[in-house]
Amino acid sequence: MDDLERSIETVTLADWLVLEDRWYATGRLDPDTLTIGEPAYHQCNWSYLISDSGQHLLFDTGSGRRAIAPLVGRHAEGPVTAFPSHMHYDHLGGIGDFGPVMMADLPMLRAIERDGWITPTETMFLGAYENLTAPTFPVGRWIPPGEVITVGARRLEVLHTPGHSPDSIALWEPERTRFYAADFLYRGDLYAQVPAASLPDYLRTLRRLLKLLPQDVQIVGAHGDEQDGVFDMPALGYGDLEDLLEAIEAVLVRTPHTGERRVTDRMFLLYSAESFAT
Repeated sequence: MDDLERSIETVTLADWLVLEDRWYATGRLDPDTLTIGEPAYHQCNWSYLISDSGQHLLFDTGSGRRAIAPLVGRHAEGPVTAFPSHMHYDHLGGIGDFGPVMMADLPMLRAIERDGWITPTETMFLGAYENLTAPTFPVGRWIPPGEVITVGARRLEVLHTPGHSPDSIALWEPERTRFYAADFLYRGDLYAQVPAASLPDYLRTLRRLLKLLPQDVQIVGAHGDEQDGVFDMPALGYGDLEDLLEAIEAVLVRTPHTGERRVTDRMFLLYSAESFAT
């Protein structure tokens, strides 16, 4: 164990979550959707296994601190397709165990494809923060933003959501009123201070989402710290989008600077002077 992990014995899970492999916290959002948390990892990652009729989509593949494939295999009968929300290191940890993956069809990602394989640049991957080297993995299918992908009878629209990173995507499932926000929105510190993050992009994406999503949307993110000493899935709602919009607008009226701003009692925005660029 190093300073990026803590002992699982110190973690208190919410009642509906189950500890698996002495690392993962799993729970059912509904009978066909498994949330997979990493409570002992310092970034408290969450990935989502979306299933129906023997088909499975894994949205993000974890931090890589522990193998995620064995756990996914216990919960998914049949092949699983991985779909990373973006190229940051803490979302690609298990990507090599899932064969050809889905990839957002964005120019910046197409530019690093070579003969059907991708190796993220360090600017995209940011693995130096934890002494990690970018993986190389095959792409099985490119998904343009706005396309609806199917998992059995489930339909999920792929949305380009720049802000945290220029290659970020999210999934919108109208039939279940659920928005899989990845790193765009979650409970805890929102990282708009990392390289290539953009506050103006955040603002444009928020305005688009507030027009698209209904008031009763359930938003599930890719990170989430403890609340009152209990580790739980980072579920948020429409009002959190509105609060973040207000916070970013307030920051952008000032000259570029580095700082942080309280969004709500469960969310803080970290930003840099560089993230003011358009």
